[in-house]
Amino acid sequence: MNLIAIIKGFFSSLLRKFKAFIAAALPAVKQIIIAQLKDIALETVKYLAVTDLSNEEKRSEAFKKIKEYAVLKGIVAKDSLINTVIELAYQQIQGE
Repeated sequence: MNLIAIIKGFFSSLLRKFKAFIAAALPAVKQIIIAQLKDIALETVKYLAVTDLSNEEKRSEAFKKIKEYAVLKGIVAKDSLINTVIELAYQQIQGE
């Protein structure tokens, strides 16, 4: 085996291990972000629940407020994660 093949194999193995590590850590990171946004999401969803806005307007407004909060606090959250937080908050207030 030549040196280039050995180095290539080493880095391929290292890259696979790194990808596996990231994949395993991602759910934990998502849980941390959800926990950071939970309170603002509950507050916002509760407030919007009693307004005369349509459901789509409520969701849009909740998304906007939570996204602004996340940016203000330096929390990097994908749109899909913010939508998940909104849905979790909505489900929680429905259960109260």
